[in-house]
Amino acid sequence: MKKFQKFILPIVVLAIAGIAVAVAYHAGKSEVEGQLNELGEEVERLRSGEQEAAVVKRVSQQMEDIAYQQKAISDEQRDRAEEQSALATQNAARAEKESRAAHEAEQKANVAAEEAKRERSNAEQQQKIAEEQRDEATHAKNVADTLNFRTQARTLGVTSQVRRESNDPEVADLLAYTSWYFLKNYRGNQYYSDTFKALMQATGYPKRYRLSQNAAVNALSHVPGKEQQCVAATAYGEVELLVANGGSRGITSRALLNNKAYDFRDVLATQQCVYALSLKGTLCIINYHGGHTTVLLPEDNYMKIIGVGEKLLLAGHRSLCWYESGKVSEPIRLPKVLSTLVKRGNSICLFYADGGYAEMNLAGGVTNKSPLVKGIVTAAHYDEALECLLLGTKDGTVYPLNKYNRGVATMAAHKSKCASVAMQGTTVVTGGYDKMVYVWQMSNLRFASGLDFREELQFKTVPAAHQRNKYEIQPEWLLPVDLNYNGWTISVCGDYDKKSVWVGTSNGNVILMNASADDMAHQLYRHLNRNLTQSEWTRYVGVSIPYMRFK
Repeated sequence: MKKFQKFILPIVVLAIAGIAVAVAYHAGKSEVEGQLNELGEEVERLRSGEQEAAVVKRVSQQMEDIAYQQKAISDEQRDRAEEQSALATQNAARAEKESRAAHEAEQKANVAAEEAKRERSNAEQQQKIAEEQRDEATHAKNVADTLNFRTQARTLGVTSQVRRESNDPEVADLLAYTSWYFLKNYRGNQYYSDTFKALMQATGYPKRYRLSQNAAVNALSHVPGKEQQCVAATAYGEVELLVANGGSRGITSRALLNNKAYDFRDVLATQQCVYALSLKGTLCIINYHGGHTTVLLPEDNYMKIIGVGEKLLLAGHRSLCWYESGKVSEPIRLPKVLSTLVKRGNSICLFYADGGYAEMNLAGGVTNKSPLVKGIVTAAHYDEALECLLLGTKDGTVYPLNKYNRGVATMAAHKSKCASVAMQGTTVVTGGYDKMVYVWQMSNLRFASGLDFREELQFKTVPAAHQRNKYEIQPEWLLPVDLNYNGWTISVCGDYDKKSVWVGTSNGNVILMNASADDMAHQLYRHLNRNLTQSEWTRYVGVSIPYMRFK
């Protein structure tokens, strides 16, 4: 580059000088001088450029030296990189080998895990089968034990009655309580006839009273606020206040009215007075302390009194009328003959003698409805607490219906007309023309869905209530207590104590019976003085049931 500049610069100068001389020669001196000046300035610029080129050359030399140094460093780094690459290749080969080994180990582990999972599943299945077999065995034993206790309980109920007839009341009481205890604790039927009768005998029930005219006791009504007190009305015009006393004193009576001109068909006791309804249309208002007044009713054959608030609804065979504050309303004529009626909530259920059905609102509007049950309804009772409608029919069948008009298994009770129905808690008492009184416990009755009455009552929670443990031992199917009091059972009513029931018969008998097996058992327990001895237990209960003490 330097030699090139040395040669080119003189040539350029000479060329410029030659050009300048030629120009000066042709153009004139002044013009030549101007051009010479310009050429001088150009020469100066070229010299400056030469100096800059020299500087550039030096810088280039330095850059070249730096480049050689960088190249040396780069060579060193490349060598090091090649070493690192070789090392990395070795490590990669080692890693690949280890990866293959790890993959093989993972596959073996997965195989082992699947095998362990299968073995665990098999073990769990075997455990489940073993638990089910254990539960089945336990359930089978529980069922066997339960059936043993239930069977023994029924036997003890019979034995208790036999021992009482043999003048051995102490052992009879112990056996009666043991019979109830077994049934209570093993979900048996506490209303098994022999057990129930044994409890009645042990607690002094039933209590009896016979009216003087021996007339049919057509109606009974408990006295509000008074336990074991009721008013009885007969076909011979008798109205008597009956009071049950403790111990052996039985039932005492006080006549409130005695007039054979009346044929009383229904009676309603209030705290202030007694209303007695005669067949031919006379309403007698009787004071508990003596005296009475009468109200004549529109012509009809009357049969029923229903209290509706401060008013009375008086029902005849073909009409209804209201009584309030000494006044009788115009009769509400019915299209057909009534067989019975009952108040249910805010309506009156009307049952016709031809099997028809209608409902009347409290304003007197009557609407025909589809029959609730098959057959002719002859007795009806509505329990507000359980919202249960009990319907007894002419053929003796009793139907309990819930608030949705769905019925549990029917109570095929009487062999002839059911005349009266009453309810105390979940205990139902029915009377009929077959001279029988039946006592039922609704807790054991089931709807078609399998639910009991209380579960079906809570309709929104039925699915949850319907879930049952398959190992649950079901209650013993209900058979009623059958009692015979030697006369058509015409009237039945519950007592204010919610445990007792009054029964009236066609031959003038009034019977007070305790309808609660639990209550009688608790009364009996308080009077037991001792336990059965070991020898008595072996003799009456047996050796298959371990000895128990109750006191």
